[in-house]
Amino acid sequence: MNQRLAWNTALILLLVAITSSAQDGATSIPVTDADRPFLLNYPNIENSDGDIVLTNEHVVLQRLVVPAGKWEGVHSHPGNQIYVHIHGGEWSGRMGGELDYSGSISPDGGVGWMDPIPLSAGHDSGNTGDTDIDLIYVTLKTDSPISPDVEHVPQHYPKIPTEVVLENDRMIVQRFQIEPGQWTGVHSHPGNQVYIHIKGGIWSQRHGGEQSPPASFAEAGAVGWQDAVELSEGHESGNTGDTTIDMVLVTIK
Repeated sequence: MNQRLAWNTALILLLVAITSSAQDGATSIPVTDADRPFLLNYPNIENSDGDIVLTNEHVVLQRLVVPAGKWEGVHSHPGNQIYVHIHGGEWSGRMGGELDYSGSISPDGGVGWMDPIPLSAGHDSGNTGDTDIDLIYVTLKTDSPISPDVEHVPQHYPKIPTEVVLENDRMIVQRFQIEPGQWTGVHSHPGNQVYIHIKGGIWSQRHGGEQSPPASFAEAGAVGWQDAVELSEGHESGNTGDTTIDMVLVTIK
């Protein structure tokens, strides 16, 4: 089975509909001209362009690793994006060559919103800690909501709590954990969602009460796109491994 097909199967066994598709957060997708305006470049980092781990007409996800003790180099931000720390650490920042902040700690799973920053601002961030920082940027490709007439609400799972960690006029960002043996309960999805594993694990799913075999282990940083799922489908997902699964779910408005 090729890698993309394997991750399509894994996504079906996650929080998704049969029509969804997924992409492995460890596998880089070739950069296209359509994506390039939305991507970051860290000139001081060996892999300065990072890895594209998901892209479609609405969003692009870019994974970047900043080694301990390294500064990214002066760079711009396109805006309309969030960052999600797979593995956090200590940040310091410069603006126009002057120290802007120092020693700011971002935990694993830490999320924040980025407005546009032009290259002329001289923006630079550095990993001033002693461990590598691994993060994924979720960048929207439009300047306006993709479904402005829809009343967006946080994702609901009947059997597990979720926390809204960020919400604005473009997205709702939630975080939740599923313990071994725990199931989400039957639920729907509105579609236009991105999920990101902070800590991975083994998923299984049920449709109409019938349970599928467990999927392969989903690694930290694995990502995917979630299409709509109707409540009538009887869809739910469960952690059938022996480790806690920690997730960030982004609902695009």
